[in-house]
Amino acid sequence: MYPEGTWQRTAYDDYSSVLLDEELVFPCIYATKGYKSDDQVYVFIDTDDLSNPRHIRTLGAALADYLPKARSLGPNTSLVLLAKQNENPSTVEEYNSAFWKLLDGLAKIDKKPWPANIPKVIDHEKWCFCFGGEPFFTVIQTPGHQQRRTRYAKGLTIVFQPKWIFDILFSTDAKRIAALSKVRALLAKYDPIPVSPDLKNYGDPDSREFEQYFLLDDNVPATTPYEELSPSEELTAQ
Repeated sequence: MYPEGTWQRTAYDDYSSVLLDEELVFPCIYATKGYKSDDQVYVFIDTDDLSNPRHIRTLGAALADYLPKARSLGPNTSLVLLAKQNENPSTVEEYNSAFWKLLDGLAKIDKKPWPANIPKVIDHEKWCFCFGGEPFFTVIQTPGHQQRRTRYAKGLTIVFQPKWIFDILFSTDAKRIAALSKVRALLAKYDPIPVSPDLKNYGDPDSREFEQYFLLDDNVPATTPYEELSPSEELTAQ
């Protein structure tokens, strides 16, 4: 771990303090379990400009390194991106735009084909972000959020969860219903605003997973400027 006083340690300690708060329990109980069991992997970037090509390459390399070992880390594993705190943070809308530039940039440098069973059209109930041939669920927290406390972080934070973890955690309908009920109850206590109506089950006809990645600071669906992410420049060059 980075030594005390470094920006990386500050970012990590701030992230840890949210998960370990026993009075205001963070709703994503699986993130807390993953942290406590040391199932998580961390990558740090020195600005919160997600459109920066250097940061895109850093994250792409980290994801490529993470994927081969992810299943050995445990059922609550995730890769966590932590950015250096910005004294002049962007707006929620600006972070949303940069977030999609990051995902599009990752798609361009992906060295493996997009999974055949995942649609490339983003506005589809079965679409999800993929990298290295692996489907992910991703969540972003920003210093721009104020009302939606679950999506606020002093320093920009993005969590990438391989979707196979949900096959383990929600192995039966009863487990899925119980877990989601608990999370929603914690959300209602944690956020000053009502639970987002965009939090739906993957694959349901009216569900769009991309809307869940970046929840805005009010209950209006987030948008994406892309119909599809860019094709891999690595693969087209071969």
